Parts: sequence; C-alpha cells; structure tokens
Amino acid sequence: MKVLITFDLKSTRILLFAIGIGLLSLLVSCGNNFGLKIGDQDVYAFGSEEPCNFITSNGFRVSWKSDPPVNIIITSSVPSEYDSEILKAADIWNSVKGQQLVHIYRDNSFKNDPGYDKVNAIYWMPDWDTDLSNQQARTSVRWDSSKLQDADIRINAKNFTFFKEGDESTAGKVHLQSLVLHELGHAVGLVHIEETASVMQAYLKSQTIRNKPGAVDTSSLSCEY
Repeated sequence: MKVLITFDLKSTRILLFAIGIGLLSLLVSCGNNFGLKIGDQDVYAFGSEEPCNFITSNGFRVSWKSDPPVNIIITSSVPSEYDSEILKAADIWNSVKGQQLVHIYRDNSFKNDPGYDKVNAIYWMPDWDTDLSNQQARTSVRWDSSKLQDADIRINAKNFTFFKEGDESTAGKVHLQSLVLHELGHAVGLVHIEETASVMQAYLKSQTIRNKPGAVDTSSLSCEY
C-alpha cells in the first residue's frame, strides 16, 4: 500500500505534526519499512521540495544532509601523479561553499572493489564496459530515504588519457581536474544539467578546461549545504 500526501506550506507545524504522526502509524500498520533519519525531519515536515538540480527520491532532494565533509579515498589504483589534480577539484567545491564540503585523501591500504560498503572512493579503471566506451567516468551513489550513504567514482582509463595542469601534451586528452570536479558534483548529489556555465554538463570535450562552477552550481549547492 502506498500513501502520498502533499502538505500546504502555509499549514501550521501543529497540523503537520499531527498528520505526520498519523502517517507514520499508517506506514507501520501497513508493514512498510520507513525510517526517519536525522536531518530529514524538515523534509518530511514540509513535503516535497524543488529539485535544485539534485537527485530526487519521492519528491525529496538526495544529499548528505548535515554530514559534510564527505570523506573520499583515493585508492591505490589511481596513479599518484594525479593526486594534486583530484585535491584541487575538491578545493574548488570547498571554495564555492566557503566550507569543507569534500575531504579527499589517499589510502593505499584500502582494497575494496567498487560497491556498497559505505566507503566513498575513487577508482582508476583499466577495464571498462565495451558498450559504454564513450563514458569518461561514472559515479555510483546509494541512499536511504533522502540521505546519501555511499559514493564511488570510476575513471575510464581504458578509453581515455588525461592531462593535468602544466602538461605540455594535451592533444586528445581529457582534463582530469575538470572531470573529477564534475564527478564530485555527482558524489554530493548533483545531476547533469544543460546550462553552458555549469560544470555539471554531461560531457567534457578533450583539451577543455572546465573547472569553474557557475552561478547555477553555487545556487544548487545552497539548497542542501
């Protein structure tokens, strides 16, 4: 049994609280697995939200809520020569928010494969799905209710080569810092958008540096962080 209730934003919190208690009772009685997480209270109190270019689930934005910084491991699979570019990408998002939104560090002892282990990690993938060979990278995220639980970034090292700041040879290569910046956007909950001023456009052309979040990216982040 599924129940959908839309709350009027002008309603009083008292009424919303009363309806919320009734809804929770109904969900329990129907045998649904429903969990109200810390940080989600206001989401459920006020009903569905504007997407703000975030992943949405049942009308609610999906993010890390009040948990930043998001800790992300650079795994041993990633060549250490690219660490500085990855860290710079994190610093760009942190500068946009004026706080540490993302914290990235290397841990060569971490050996898990990508998967749901509640450890966020970046992987350098020499093998890639043949039918997805045009995919420069992929970020997989998992959430419970509307709160993110896990994010893994895979970089396609089979079909693409990369350049970093200061490299003389860039022909046919992808700017790694710009690519990681985009994937970190996914890791905090952002989706693709078409605006040319955004770092969340779906594809990054080779030899292109796109490492300055636009006003739309700043505005989107402000909805959740």
